[in-house]
Amino acid sequence: MGMIKKVIVIGYQPLTEKVVKDFYFATLNHHGFEVEYWDLSGIYFPNILPDRLVDGRVVKIENRRELGHKLAGCKVKECFFVLHITYEYRVIDLFRLLTKYDCMISFFARGALPVSNRESTLKEKILRSLNPVTLAGFVKNKYAGLLKKIGYIKPYDIVFSAGNFGYLTVGIAADVEKQQSRNVPINSHDYDTALENLTGASVVEGKFCLFLDEYLPLHPDFKLLGIKSVDADPYYESINRFFDVIEEKFQLSIVIAAHPKAEMYRSKNPFNGRKIVFGKTSQLTRDCEFVLAHISTSQSFAVLNKKPVLTLTTEAIKKVMPQYDYFISHFSVKLGSALINIDNYTASDIKINKVDELIYDAYLYDYLTSTESEKTRSSEIFLKTLTAYYGE
Repeated sequence: MGMIKKVIVIGYQPLTEKVVKDFYFATLNHHGFEVEYWDLSGIYFPNILPDRLVDGRVVKIENRRELGHKLAGCKVKECFFVLHITYEYRVIDLFRLLTKYDCMISFFARGALPVSNRESTLKEKILRSLNPVTLAGFVKNKYAGLLKKIGYIKPYDIVFSAGNFGYLTVGIAADVEKQQSRNVPINSHDYDTALENLTGASVVEGKFCLFLDEYLPLHPDFKLLGIKSVDADPYYESINRFFDVIEEKFQLSIVIAAHPKAEMYRSKNPFNGRKIVFGKTSQLTRDCEFVLAHISTSQSFAVLNKKPVLTLTTEAIKKVMPQYDYFISHFSVKLGSALINIDNYTASDIKINKVDELIYDAYLYDYLTSTESEKTRSSEIFLKTLTAYYGE
């Protein structure tokens, strides 16, 4: 084993402040590791994503040949690669190169959500077989999984995994990683953030409940992945009507925890003037009465702070995004929350279920942390893992 001197994070989106924070660039630099971010957006999503940060650690790679040259020229045994990319058919070429050069590769398996392993219904199977695009995607990903199973694509050397089901975020054929990779327990981002915000000043005065915004109609990832989303104007009209009812019924205000990518909110408030807050979801959840949400991963803050959740869907979500609606209802079951269709309900449907601590604790260890990592910050675990290799 060579001495690890450089950490290379590989992503197919331009570098953001969140990536710099989530992968501990400052901590790594402080402890003597060189850090690079290889931006492959020019290969996988050309001319779609604008650059976010001017950062000397960014290496922009515009084509596959350049990527091959870059890996060939690396002192691979001194590099530790972190993939900020989910394994699937479209990135087989990247993973094949990492396999060819026997790179030390790792993945931070955080942000898993409760999804059920239900079998596709006969109707869904028929629809898939009739839709050539869906069928092609299904077959391609089966092929990608097979390549990993036969060893043509190497599994990750290390998976830093948050909770029992963190490994599911690895991508296609995640079960191979479960069997073959070294699993290092860490915490979810939200768990680490909540540890830092157990106490502190309130962000909002007075009694309020918190809506975990997902920027659902305008989220850039939907456009990127070609997923149809709901129309903005009817969505915001519907949700504001429901918020009026909640504020009247519970005699409180509703505060919006803005999705980090909700750029439009900085110039326009679609929530009828309600308070919108960026980057304070942990503190807001700590101090709120209860939480309103669709399927935001930030519901983990509700779990960590033992706050009740009211789960929301809409007629448009059911019609335009049926799979999303299915996940919303499954999430509601996992949290023991009441589920309400905000376009079709009666006053008696609006109920805030008491927190079931057994359900919340199960969620905690399935998706957010582990008994091995719950008292240690993930950055420390990552550093300790790297340092172990550094000394070998």
